[in-house]
Amino acid sequence: MLKDIIVRFDSTVTLFVTGWPSWILTPMLIITNVGQPAVMALAAVVVGAWAWQHSQMRITYSTGAVLVAMGINGVLKHYIHRTRPDTLYVSEMYFKTSSFPSGHAFSAMVVCALFAYLSVKYVPGLWGWVGAIGLIIFALLVGISRVVVGAHYPTDVVAGWLLGAFFAVLIIVFIKP
Repeated sequence: MLKDIIVRFDSTVTLFVTGWPSWILTPMLIITNVGQPAVMALAAVVVGAWAWQHSQMRITYSTGAVLVAMGINGVLKHYIHRTRPDTLYVSEMYFKTSSFPSGHAFSAMVVCALFAYLSVKYVPGLWGWVGAIGLIIFALLVGISRVVVGAHYPTDVVAGWLLGAFFAVLIIVFIKP
């Protein structure tokens, strides 16, 4: 029963996305490349190093926790071991990993959600909120891009977003950056 619901959801969303105009593929490839886990990890390291230099240890610990969370996501992918969609993009991937949950969606969400929180907390006025909204939109676009390019099923992306948001909330609640 659950499997049927998942297959129906994945099929419906994938069919919808494949009906989008072809010009959308180029910006989605750019977003998927900018949103890859290595880039998100680098962003966390840069912010963590900056925070460490400025004696903002809770922010440094938070960015370290983001890296640990990204590792946990990798372990989940390894043990769940869902096969990726049979697409040209997947056949040309350099690193072959499992599909569930999406590492791109997870990494983008956990990093961008933490940075959005920091933006609202530390950037004064409206700009903090503008930054936060932009970061969350970016995280959502990274996930969407993974379906558009054919790297993931939609449920992989939804799971990545939810897990990334969950870990971001844990980090914010327990480390209090």
